Amino acid sequence: MDADHPRSGVLIASRSTRKQENSRFWFASHGFHKGRTIISNAEVHRRRRFVFNLDLEDFFGTINFGRVRGFFIHDTMFSLEPKVATLIAQIACHENALPQGSPCSPVISNLIGNILDSRLLALARDAHCTYTRYADDLTFSTNETLFPTEIAVNVHGADWEVGVKLRKTIEGTGFFINLAKTRMSLRQSRQTVTGLVVNAKANINQDYYRAARAMCNSLFQTGYYFRPGDNPASATDKLGPLDGTLSHIHFVKARRDRHPKVNKLAKAAGEFHPPRAPEELYRKFLFYKYFAAPTAPLIVTEGVSDITYLQCAIRALVKKFPLLAEEVDGKAVRLVHFLKSSGTSRELLNLGHGAAGQGALISRYENMLEDFKHKPMAHPVIILCDNDDGLKSVIKNAKSKISKIVSTTTTDPFYHLGLNLYLVKVPEGAPPVDKDIESLFDPALLATLLDGKKFNPKKEHADHTEYGKVIFAEAVVRANAGTVDFSGFEGLLTRIEDVLRHYAALMTAAAIPAAAAPGAAAAP
Repeated sequence: MDADHPRSGVLIASRSTRKQENSRFWFASHGFHKGRTIISNAEVHRRRRFVFNLDLEDFFGTINFGRVRGFFIHDTMFSLEPKVATLIAQIACHENALPQGSPCSPVISNLIGNILDSRLLALARDAHCTYTRYADDLTFSTNETLFPTEIAVNVHGADWEVGVKLRKTIEGTGFFINLAKTRMSLRQSRQTVTGLVVNAKANINQDYYRAARAMCNSLFQTGYYFRPGDNPASATDKLGPLDGTLSHIHFVKARRDRHPKVNKLAKAAGEFHPPRAPEELYRKFLFYKYFAAPTAPLIVTEGVSDITYLQCAIRALVKKFPLLAEEVDGKAVRLVHFLKSSGTSRELLNLGHGAAGQGALISRYENMLEDFKHKPMAHPVIILCDNDDGLKSVIKNAKSKISKIVSTTTTDPFYHLGLNLYLVKVPEGAPPVDKDIESLFDPALLATLLDGKKFNPKKEHADHTEYGKVIFAEAVVRANAGTVDFSGFEGLLTRIEDVLRHYAALMTAAAIPAAAAPGAAAAP
């Protein structure tokens, strides 16, 4: 088949899928593979007498153009024609090797790494060991009284070196060992696999968690943090690295490698109780990141589809709303952020899946911020709601914060709920009526049929008769953003800009956080 044949990509994808579904090819590999994680990689090595770890040197760089091309030609699951294999290798490789960060590299490295895995599995089986691989990280473990010398040899005391047979097997498949990262750990010491302690169960190293907790405490008090043991002069206010650390801890502690429904059923059966302290620490960090120290005005919507609508509207109306975006090299660069709906935001912040979470945020906002000594609140946080029956919990809690009436019929451009928190409703019209954000689109767009199905704004997704907001946002709005009429959003975007001006004036007058009196404000 010719490389540019229209079915060639389909053929490659289908063969790759068949190979991935064949368990014999993936028994040892836990990296870059759906349903497997660092946790699944570590779990099989827990409670072992010996755990031996080693790394492969320059893993991706070792897989060069010739190896990629040759694999797709000679592997029986592919058996591609040379022209097709050459094209794939040209796409996948950069400077004669698989580059790190490319979406092709993980899959292809696993396909070629399977040759290594199959030989090491045979070696491990004969030596009564368990073997797994996570990318370039190889692990052997056993409960045998003596560790097999074909895999590793005890030279002296705590010093071990790679066994001759293991070294030859690895080098025979075109890979090389990074001797600086070879380590043996015994049962009486701390045993780790892909960074997780496996003496009893796959878990976070307690020193790692204590360091994260100390960094958070410093951040919440001063706005800066540094890793314990580092020079305080290295302190930073960059939240990305600490966010990654806490996300990793939460991933392991909350068993995010399993399907959420599995965890939910396990909790209901009393079989799974994720530790509360790490969860609370991450929740507190996220509250600090998004609300105490936002780096730009933050908009909290009811759901993910609202974010898509607003992003597209701001991009289309960039010249009319300079506080929301600016043009750079012909492209609209947004000056406001959105709290994106994710598993973490829904689980820990209860946001991104309806107005009830927004109402709860209003209720606990001030109390949560009291936990932080450092809270610059340089930008406003805007809760954006539909003006309909779903607003009840938001209205109830908003009323408790201000002396102003808030309802579906009030028409204030925004409501200042205290500190840096604001409420903005979808414009009510004249006379005021219930409106959701979808009502801002042209009726003709709302009537768009997809596969013969009508749009139902009351649904999130779809069924056999109708499609919902998420599909409408992506398949209709975003897909046709260049031609969609977003003029109906001008009133809503004006209200958001009014908030930005109001908060800027408060900050200029040094009225936030202590002296600002919460209440409704008219547009400047």
